[in-house]
Amino acid sequence: MTKRQNHRIRHAAPYLAMLIMALAVWAFYETHLSFMFFYKEQNQLFLLSGDYLSTYFTKPSWVACLAGDFITQFFYYMYAGAAIFAALILLLGTTVYKSLGLAGFSRPVALLVALIAMAVETSFGFNPDFRLSSLLCVQGGAIGFLLYALTINCKPWLRLSAITIVSMLTAWMFGFGFVVLTVLIAVSELMGLTKTFRQGTQPRKADYVFIPLCAMLSTAFYFGSETYPVDPATCRTYPGIGSLQLPRQDLEDYLEVDNLYYFGRYDELIKKVEAMKNPSPEVTFYYYLAIAQRGLLPHKLNSVKPVNLGTLYEIGPKSTPAEIKMVNELYFALGDMTLAEREALLTCVFSYDNRNVRMIKRLAECNLVAGDNEAAMKYLRILDNTIAYKKWAQANRPGKINLKLNNLKQYAVKDDTIRLNARFRDVLTNLLKANPRNHMALDYLLCTDYLVGAREMFINDIKEYYIPQYGMPTEPMYRELYK
Repeated sequence: MTKRQNHRIRHAAPYLAMLIMALAVWAFYETHLSFMFFYKEQNQLFLLSGDYLSTYFTKPSWVACLAGDFITQFFYYMYAGAAIFAALILLLGTTVYKSLGLAGFSRPVALLVALIAMAVETSFGFNPDFRLSSLLCVQGGAIGFLLYALTINCKPWLRLSAITIVSMLTAWMFGFGFVVLTVLIAVSELMGLTKTFRQGTQPRKADYVFIPLCAMLSTAFYFGSETYPVDPATCRTYPGIGSLQLPRQDLEDYLEVDNLYYFGRYDELIKKVEAMKNPSPEVTFYYYLAIAQRGLLPHKLNSVKPVNLGTLYEIGPKSTPAEIKMVNELYFALGDMTLAEREALLTCVFSYDNRNVRMIKRLAECNLVAGDNEAAMKYLRILDNTIAYKKWAQANRPGKINLKLNNLKQYAVKDDTIRLNARFRDVLTNLLKANPRNHMALDYLLCTDYLVGAREMFINDIKEYYIPQYGMPTEPMYRELYK
């Protein structure tokens, strides 16, 4: 092997190592955490409109947030999430490696730090609420140093100008990525001074200016960030640094089942949950909701434990975002568009920046089913400005909605009612009074009676809601309890 070939291999080896790690990240996320990306995409809203884009300029890290949110919307597409995340992790490792090389570190040390940075950001990504914007802030700091490094061998006045301009731009566009930039500059200057002393030469007076300048700029960034209209407790780390996490299979199971239901893949959902050893209550909620859509709720009520129909939830200040979203799905499937709309709005409140594209779509669906065309068009016009949902919005204008929404119209409550509470029993009985043939609402009512052990109430409900419409019960569970 020639010396030239040896040099090429040594030069390519670090990039190969980072590529292998990025491929490992892609493979793990694609096979174990792929449904997390759908959650990230659904829990934000990115619009291609001037008014919306202008809101980014009023907050720190605007370039990182704008780019991160724009990229996140493509997680909607199958297989895109893991590939995009792995590509950004590889880009981060490459820029960190190049930055440390320019700062004076040896190749092995630079590679080690780059791999650690890739591993740390990968761990941050295990949190479903971790945003790509946070990753891009770190990326922006490393890129800022690469720009500054172009002037390392230039005259002192040019370097001073470069550090000032690059630092201000990085702080403005990438927020806390400025910290990464200043650390790299300080390390680079320290290593430069050390190298000069080792060579037995005297550094120029200007060389002593750069580290104090970094400290001054850091102080200015620290206090200057308070001018943004963001919570003072988080403005300096906006949009969030992240924290080390381990992958949680239980969380991925929930997100997978949630999205299988969302995409209408009920058969796959049912098989998935029935194969689980210890499903969570949130998982079994979607299982029984999918079973109920098939009209099989009384036949398979105890097939998976724990039994969770969601009818015992009472939405209030202590309710979790997951419970609110689950109840929204139940209200919508049962036909109560008013309460489904309420829970959709509550879910938006608990979403990042109070924006949730899945719930905006749900608000449009609720109003389409209820026949409130003006309200529906308000949400449809919002979706017109998205990439992933534009086609759906244009295909579901008032008067030409899809078959699923059209079928729900027969169960929608059309009379105005005053609600003193949102207890599920009252919700179900109101639905049955408005539409006695709403068999899904009837199943939920009777099965809830069974679960809470209210046999007398069960018999009364059979007499009032079941027998007048369908005659004597034929389902084995209903017949057994009605004896």
